[in-house]
Amino acid sequence: MRRFSLLVKAVSLAAVLLVLMMGLSMIGGLANERVAYRAQAAASIEGSLAGAQTLAGMVLTRRCVETFETTVIKDKEKTVERSEVRTVLRSLPQSSSWTTESKIEPRYRGLYKVNSYALNAEEVVDWKTARDLAVLPLKAPAVAVRCDAPLIEFTVTDPRGIRAVRLRGPNGDLEVKPSTNGGTFNRGFEAKLPVAESALDAPLRLRLVVDLVGIESVGFVPLAVDNTVTLKSDWPHPSFGGEFLPLTRTVSAQGFDARWSVSSLAAQARSQLGSSAAGCAQTRSSTKGCLQSFGVDFIDPVNPASLSDRATKYGILFIVLTFAGIVLLEVLKGQAVHPVQYLLIGAAMAVFFLLLLSLSEHIAFIKAYVTAAVACVALLTVYAKAVLGGWQRALPMSAGLAVLYCVLYLVLQSEQHALLAGSLLVFAVLAGVMLLTRHVKWGGLNEGA
Repeated sequence: MRRFSLLVKAVSLAAVLLVLMMGLSMIGGLANERVAYRAQAAASIEGSLAGAQTLAGMVLTRRCVETFETTVIKDKEKTVERSEVRTVLRSLPQSSSWTTESKIEPRYRGLYKVNSYALNAEEVVDWKTARDLAVLPLKAPAVAVRCDAPLIEFTVTDPRGIRAVRLRGPNGDLEVKPSTNGGTFNRGFEAKLPVAESALDAPLRLRLVVDLVGIESVGFVPLAVDNTVTLKSDWPHPSFGGEFLPLTRTVSAQGFDARWSVSSLAAQARSQLGSSAAGCAQTRSSTKGCLQSFGVDFIDPVNPASLSDRATKYGILFIVLTFAGIVLLEVLKGQAVHPVQYLLIGAAMAVFFLLLLSLSEHIAFIKAYVTAAVACVALLTVYAKAVLGGWQRALPMSAGLAVLYCVLYLVLQSEQHALLAGSLLVFAVLAGVMLLTRHVKWGGLNEGA
């Protein structure tokens, strides 16, 4: 077979790479679809269970109505007109202490897993005084002031996740009802505070126990002067986030313990608790215009769809490096490889990413990766033996492919070092090619048959 000139060979390989890039793009599109399907599965579970939860409260509020009388002269006759102004009095706590424990309960939609949790939380809240709730003094031109009984208000992002609530006041358990467009929050629950007007100057302690379910993350809003949260979970892969990181944390294969301590000197949630943020205790991924919060995401570090998507992004690099090795064998050993054979080798490497994506939906990612890699290396080794003219030339190629797949797996497991690993790999391959071909007379490659 007549040897291709360097120019024709380069154009042919460029065309082959273009075709393979199109194939990898299609495989990448499938991986993106799987990521989207996983998001749809999370949305489906959220729709039938509850979403990510952020807890805010307790807050004491009291609705008051001031009545004003104004004398109006019309047609030389005096008339008295009345108007009312509604005011919401609010008292925020001095200290809030959460003791919480969560248990992960995986939920499935088809092939996709979503981490839901059951949270048992206890909050102890103290006020030095609740005098901010005292009935407004009567000042002209007001002629009357009437105030409702003080309310205890509490909110969560998705009240559908509330399974049980117990609220204890100074004199025993209090009756808890769903929020009815309260003075601070418009969802969650509330209870009347049975405290006499004369007792508002005294210290007050409330104790709340709530059982809650949600998915993927839980957060807390620091509304007290001093806020502490202790969270224990059986999930070994926490991602702490929000406005504040935990003061201490311990993570092991059995789960994690974390403790936050947040002061009102650092947090702005108390000042944000106004009309613009009323009833707003959103998840940390959508806190625009809402209250500051902090907490943890129960992430799954081995997400097959996202890992397959990341792996596909390295596909063209792996194919180029493999082609570089084959070209090197052509130059050093004088063994011609047809562009169609390059295309078949590249297609086999691209199929690896398709196998990885499909297998990882049914078995553990590492098993899917090993299975796909072994299958593709075995196929390419047998094919390379025929193309390159023997095992002595095929085995080094298969060994190189095995190293590439090992490096790719390490890159996928350590995203922080992906750029470093990729850069070192490219440099090593380039250095090897330059050293092995430093005595090659490239101008003579166009000659001969």
